[in-house]
Amino acid sequence: MQEQTRDLSRKAVHALKQAVHDALEKKQKLGQYAVIDCNGKPTHISSSELSALIKQGKP
Repeated sequence: MQEQTRDLSRKAVHALKQAVHDALEKKQKLGQYAVIDCNGKPTHISSSELSALIKQGKP
C-alpha cells in the first residue's frame, strides 16, 4: 500500500511539472511574460528569459 502511494505521488509530481513546463513554453512561444516565485518574491520573466529557462530544463 505504501509503495502504491509513493508511486501515485511520483506520478502526480511529474504531471504537475509537465503542466508547468507546457504552460511556460506556450507563454514563451506567444511572446508573453510569466510571473514566477523567486526566493519568496514574485518575479517578472520575459519571453526571452523563459526561452533560456526552458532550454536549461528548469521550469
